[in-house]
Amino acid sequence: MTKHSDVVIVGGGVMGCATAYYLARRGITSSVFEQNTFGWGASGATAGVVGPLWHVPHDNEPYFELALKSLRMFPTLASDLTDAGLDPQYRQSGVLKVAFTEELAGTLRDDLAWQSDLDMAVEWLDAQEVSDREPDISPSVLGGVYSPQEGYVVGQSLVDSLVHAGTQLGVRFFDKTEVFGIETKASRVVGVRTAAGSFEAGHVVLASGPWTGIATRWIPEDVPIRPIKGQRILLRLPGLLPRSPVHGFSGYCVPQPDGRILVAATRHEYEFDQVVTAGAIADMIKAAVDLYPKLKDAQFDSARVGVRPGTPDDLPIIGPVPGWDGLSIIAGHDAVGIMMAPATADSLAESIASGDGVPLEPFSLGRFSP
Repeated sequence: MTKHSDVVIVGGGVMGCATAYYLARRGITSSVFEQNTFGWGASGATAGVVGPLWHVPHDNEPYFELALKSLRMFPTLASDLTDAGLDPQYRQSGVLKVAFTEELAGTLRDDLAWQSDLDMAVEWLDAQEVSDREPDISPSVLGGVYSPQEGYVVGQSLVDSLVHAGTQLGVRFFDKTEVFGIETKASRVVGVRTAAGSFEAGHVVLASGPWTGIATRWIPEDVPIRPIKGQRILLRLPGLLPRSPVHGFSGYCVPQPDGRILVAATRHEYEFDQVVTAGAIADMIKAAVDLYPKLKDAQFDSARVGVRPGTPDDLPIIGPVPGWDGLSIIAGHDAVGIMMAPATADSLAESIASGDGVPLEPFSLGRFSP
């Protein structure tokens, strides 16, 4: 039996679930299909840092403006999702980036020059001020930059809360339901084929992370998205918990609401497996102990893998697919998917609702055409 939905979304990570949520806020019903469980991939394995000042290039104006919009949206989104019944565990704790060498301290001061123009109260902390803020941090730290308007979110909690709130708004979520392909009539996409049967749709959104780039699975054209495997670990040491995410250039220590410390992350290009490796764990433990020497005595809690989607120019692919009516992509954010999700998904939802893809042209798949 063929079923119908205004929009079908392929992929149940943060981008797919957030797009469904923002469509529902506009009165547009959607069905979200996930081949595993919601958030099981990169969204659930993320470090969760919401820090565009450190991770989104400020010299790309459209991308950076989208990132700042996303940062501004997080408090309201978190409040709305909490009111709907599930806390996404977002904390506007600030983000601290520290330097162990004069060269890296110079890099931070150079960045501070343009960051100070953003009116976001970003400030330099000398070694004593860093120690006052983080008493257990390494005495080798020379100083750092603190950005108080940034923070972190628990990736799996954010996805879970989006599913919960979206369901209340009429979104249909199907986990463990693989989409095998899309249905077309000439150059128009009219639905998808799934393990639960065919679904007709007025619009289809590909939000399947690195799977979006599997050659010819969706459309004949190449979608240049590659897999980037990332690993992270969780440690626990009673009495030690950073006040905010702390980045030491080689890795992050991110406090968790339950008292654990998330340490992230590794990067393995073109790897598409879910294998946790000893070398990656060793690298992350070293990064953590370099920041907080006491963590050498921490309890190892767990490790997790996520495969992120990357593009050749390090910009995401967002918006209508040229040459195909009724088809959009939202993928390719690499390591910044969580922090970019609110503004990216909201912008795509607006594009679908209005039929206007012009605001998303800087991120169009068409930029890779000859």
